[in-house]
Amino acid sequence: MKTKMMLLIAAMVIASVSVNAQTRNSNNGRKNEKQTTQTTQRNKTAASSGRTVTVQSQPAKSVNKVNRNQVTYRSKSPKVVAVRSQNHANAEVIQKDNKNYYYQSGTYYRKYNENYVKVAPPVGLSVRVLPEGSLRIAIGNRNYFYFEGVYYLPSSNGYVVETPPVGAIVYALPADYERVELNGEQYYEYNGVLYSRVSYQGDRAYQVVGYLD
Repeated sequence: MKTKMMLLIAAMVIASVSVNAQTRNSNNGRKNEKQTTQTTQRNKTAASSGRTVTVQSQPAKSVNKVNRNQVTYRSKSPKVVAVRSQNHANAEVIQKDNKNYYYQSGTYYRKYNENYVKVAPPVGLSVRVLPEGSLRIAIGNRNYFYFEGVYYLPSSNGYVVETPPVGAIVYALPADYERVELNGEQYYEYNGVLYSRVSYQGDRAYQVVGYLD
């Protein structure tokens, strides 16, 4: 009788330990899941708010101004740019040098015949607000803002399109960039600006190294 009682007590102890272990594992699982969710939310928030790239110095290697005839384009024909046939009723019309630019969600269009073709805005064009998702680039004591190949500086009326400074680093180029070769080395060109691919803080990035003349 005593032996049966001891076996029963032992079985109850084992069952209790097993239940406690399962409870701890379940709580740990929920805790880890909560931490993962919180981390994901923080990452999403950080990504949506944009990143600031602080460039302490310009690159030692710079190609500066290069004659367009000196570079070789990898593709024989330029990439197709975005064409929109619908009327941009909600687009903001901005005039510069007697030309109308249709500005919407950070992208600029010009009207050709009945189509709206994506273009790069000219230096000096002004907008009232920055496109959502712009990247801030701090070089020296100046803060540039970058979005889809376009660089802005604050102005009295909002923000003005500026020539990108040599040394500026961005994490992505517009889809219609071109690969070019110069003196046997590969660069990336968009709107007459030459970029070199670099590694910045562990991420792939692109740095302004010069311009096509």
